Amino acid sequence: MKGAFWALIVGYVIGAKTGGKELDQLGRSLTKLFGTEEFADVVTSARSQAGSTLRELASMVDGDHHELSGGDLISRVRNLVGPS
Repeated sequence: MKGAFWALIVGYVIGAKTGGKELDQLGRSLTKLFGTEEFADVVTSARSQAGSTLRELASMVDGDHHELSGGDLISRVRNLVGPS
């Protein structure tokens, strides 16, 4: 959380020193990027992966002990939940 706060402060200071011209250009570039089909594909893929991971974690918490993929994250959650 502190890192995000400091990033906002640094961004504000840099933006203030440049007069906002570069920030306007950055904003236009980001708007164009967000409108691309490739970015939409990345968002769709990330949502799918997040949904799959959450389903796996939910089944583990519910006690369904089928083999889960995902390595480290799954192992950490298993350690937190503990054996049933």
